[in-house]
Amino acid sequence: MSQRGKFKRYLLILERLATQPSLEQLRDRLHEHGHAVSARTLQRDLEELRDEFGVEAGYDRAGNCYRVTAGLDSVSMLMNLLERAQLLELVRDGGKPKAGAHECLRFEELGRLRGIQHMEPLLRAVRERREAKVDYHKFGTEKAKPIRIRPHMLKEFRGRWYIIGPASDYDHPIALGLDRIEGVQVLAARFKRDEGKVVKLYDNAIGVDTSPGTAERILLRFTTAQAPYVKALPLHPSQLLEQEDANGLTISLFVMPNYELRQVLLGLGGSVKVLEPVHLAEAIREAHQKAATQYK
Repeated sequence: MSQRGKFKRYLLILERLATQPSLEQLRDRLHEHGHAVSARTLQRDLEELRDEFGVEAGYDRAGNCYRVTAGLDSVSMLMNLLERAQLLELVRDGGKPKAGAHECLRFEELGRLRGIQHMEPLLRAVRERREAKVDYHKFGTEKAKPIRIRPHMLKEFRGRWYIIGPASDYDHPIALGLDRIEGVQVLAARFKRDEGKVVKLYDNAIGVDTSPGTAERILLRFTTAQAPYVKALPLHPSQLLEQEDANGLTISLFVMPNYELRQVLLGLGGSVKVLEPVHLAEAIREAHQKAATQYK
């Protein structure tokens, strides 16, 4: 069986595990999507998810069901990677791209993964908890500046990858775009990860701007036309449905009111209204008014 078939099975299993299914329900899920597998094959898939990706599904004898007992935080990222790997397999044929595939697919050009050559050493630094010296060419400066960073994670946002972590001479964790990096040196010095000050900090941010420092409850009201899009593609994992009626949809987010959030809201124009907090509503109103003056 192709790798694509295996990736698809993994995705189906991970999706179904969210409902704490029995082994038979897992098999039925696979069968519904054209994967008629034996109980042994399914058990082997569960073992591979544990051994290769750190996602463990334990059997609850009392409830006759499987639930994720380890690696829950990795499920979303793993599903994202599997979807991309599955797409790569889809356009390959015996190791070569399928003829005409370029005519059938269109990818966003946005960042085109510039700086991808730095991914391998930076990922190694993250995994081995080693400091790294990065030659970083910031926008608006003439030449690159060396920055010593303790890399905690790599994050993608709108077609760009960022390396994130505390750095020398900076009071707060920083995010450096890989497309602006000119060189990377992984150092021998090791560091202790600080999940609370880095990973959890960015969990509460849309994008990479954490300058507000503190997450807040954001209450947004969307028009009826925009409502189904917001439900289908949440703005953030913290999104909760607060109210839905004939006139629209109200959701809440628990995020920082940062630059990227403001850009998302401004991009939606009259399809969204900020209800809370007041300071964010005022900032969006002023930005719209300033933009309107350019068209007088």
